[in-house]
Amino acid sequence: MSSSKYEKVKNDFLRGKFKGCKSFFEENGYYTEAAYCYIVLDKLDKAQELFLKAKDENIRANWGLLLIQLIRGDIHSYPTYFEVRNFLEIDINILITYCKSEYIEKIIRYADFLAYYNPECYKFFGRVFWANNIMPASMFFLDRAKSEFYQDPELHYLLAYVRYYNEKDKVGCKKALDACLELLPEYYPAKKLLAKIS
Repeated sequence: MSSSKYEKVKNDFLRGKFKGCKSFFEENGYYTEAAYCYIVLDKLDKAQELFLKAKDENIRANWGLLLIQLIRGDIHSYPTYFEVRNFLEIDINILITYCKSEYIEKIIRYADFLAYYNPECYKFFGRVFWANNIMPASMFFLDRAKSEFYQDPELHYLLAYVRYYNEKDKVGCKKALDACLELLPEYYPAKKLLAKIS
């Protein structure tokens, strides 16, 4: 099976073009990807079965098992720092794409649990909501991230960007940019935005 065909189907799935994805993944042994299709179809038992089948070869399948536990509210395993960093934002984006707000709400309840293993998780939630123009949730998590993980220049830049482009708040934007550049004076996106508002 050519990797270009796999990439095309994977990208179709990520963009919300579901038709044909599940059968392609299953027929070609991409069990982790097929499991995500079953999550979208609300067939969590089948998704879990496929994640279990793939977990020895695919680290994402281990995360997928935890994702199902978060959705079900029955936690009996723990994420790694890198699993939260690599997969949380992508998975929330998938759930937003497929209008799975009830699953997102259940996962959000475990934000503090996830933050214990990776304190940046609040930023990941904020960034994915921002990317999908869900601004109240985005600002809630970005502000929460600032109180928990202040030393992150990207976080201050995101806050500046939102304050300028979404809230039309130049003063708040400038304050966030100053905080960003104090932490990392050469952060180019912040310098560029600062030049634009000056």
